[in-house]
Amino acid sequence: MNDGSFASARCRFWSCRPRRLLGTSSHTTNVTPLHVVRHWQLSRINAMSRIALSCVERAQREILPLDLALYHAARDYPGGAAAIAATTGRNATTLQHKLSPTHPSHTVNIQEFGEILELTKDRRILDAVHALVGDTTWQELAEAYTNDMPATLTTGIAEYFRQVADLADTWAKSIGDGVVTDHELAAIRLQVFRGIQGLIGMFNRATYVNQTTRGADHG
Repeated sequence: MNDGSFASARCRFWSCRPRRLLGTSSHTTNVTPLHVVRHWQLSRINAMSRIALSCVERAQREILPLDLALYHAARDYPGGAAAIAATTGRNATTLQHKLSPTHPSHTVNIQEFGEILELTKDRRILDAVHALVGDTTWQELAEAYTNDMPATLTTGIAEYFRQVADLADTWAKSIGDGVVTDHELAAIRLQVFRGIQGLIGMFNRATYVNQTTRGADHG
């Protein structure tokens, strides 16, 4: 088919005339704008599914940008964004659009950010905020206060060395080709964050033991 035939066929097609296209098979004779619209919708759904899958994978191994961290926090909250909207008195559809990675022109405001963080208490949001600041981290202090301190100290040490082993494995894989990509760096950063938090957590446990056992100090 030459350029002129193609242009002519395209014009007839988009003018909603289901005529046979020049040089096409009998299968395309029945192609109508409705078929094209359905095909486009399916393609868009598949593309969105790939985006969602990619986001889920990233959320498991990387420190996310703040917008994606908020999206996953709301997504994993019981009832999702609709439940958050119902709790905070906001419009569910509007909040879902603001959180959706497929609607980049819609963003949450500072009040919505605070509400999502308060309700979900999702560590991915905290990771994202501290990554923006740089050279800072956060610590969940509640884990330090327990009566079963010897066991938690032992568990904490084992968990820390597991994190170090994971970091070493990720690091070796990332630099194996002599290049560290943005996604690889984000994965390393998350594991470094968790390692630092593990160390601080063990120190907090030791501090708690020190404070609660001073009466037994006979030295």
